[in-house]
Amino acid sequence: MRSALVINPAKGGWERALDAVTTRVAAAGWPAPAVHLTTRAETGRAQAASAVEAGAELVIAAGGDGTVRSVAHALAGTGTQLGIIPIGTANLLAHNLDLPSGVDAAAEVAVTAGARPVDLGLARIDDEVEEHPFVVLAGMGHDAATVAATRPRLKERIGWPAYLAPAAVSAMRRPVPMTVRHDDEMEREVLAWSVLAANCTRVRAGVLVPGGLLDDGLLDVLEVIVRWPVQWVGVAAKGALGWQRNVSGLRTRPSSELVVTSATPLHIQLDGDVIGPARRMQVRCIHHALLVRATGG
Repeated sequence: MRSALVINPAKGGWERALDAVTTRVAAAGWPAPAVHLTTRAETGRAQAASAVEAGAELVIAAGGDGTVRSVAHALAGTGTQLGIIPIGTANLLAHNLDLPSGVDAAAEVAVTAGARPVDLGLARIDDEVEEHPFVVLAGMGHDAATVAATRPRLKERIGWPAYLAPAAVSAMRRPVPMTVRHDDEMEREVLAWSVLAANCTRVRAGVLVPGGLLDDGLLDVLEVIVRWPVQWVGVAAKGALGWQRNVSGLRTRPSSELVVTSATPLHIQLDGDVIGPARRMQVRCIHHALLVRATGG
């Protein structure tokens, strides 16, 4: 099998990821993988597209969620399989696929495991023509402002707990008037702290949507409609404990397409990468756009 490795050299452990993949590819009897390094300007999409054009049947992304998101954009709909070596901060797609956190074990899965179909989200911001991909989560509102306020160096040093202090500040912010439209339904006005569209069930702090699936052709939409601080208790408990029951301050439903607008420009985040501020976010789900190597695939 012809393979390629797209590595984010800004992440610690990338040399070990290179060694681990090269060793396992050789053990499988395949040709040596083509190796592509990402840059600030080219974060993985161009490198993965080049690998596909060269005939790669498997492209392994070694990096964080941003690298995986960029590589996934290039592989969507091509039939080329995606392997993941999680060496980023949150590694949320890897977490939802129950991939090993260790580099050597993750490389073993990326090279030897079967592939499973996974949906891909696409987001159009304001009047942009090109859509932005996401594999985990798209959010508009104070959740994205929290991500924007998190210090990158602290995140690299301590991981997802770096979000906690900015989140505590954001939790006290007032909800924002927005309009929401699901699929072909009528537009509806909401007063929300944030509106999110999730392709995955879990984040590092807990469960986003109990029972959510990566491969059902739907996005799980969360309208965070907290108006009083006490409502955060129920929202936090639902996330931490995975409660199925409804709680005050949170409204959820599945949707294949979602449009969120705001008269006030708001931050938008896609898999932890901040875009905007912007007034409009339109997201849709592409069913089984990706083939991702995972245990049980």
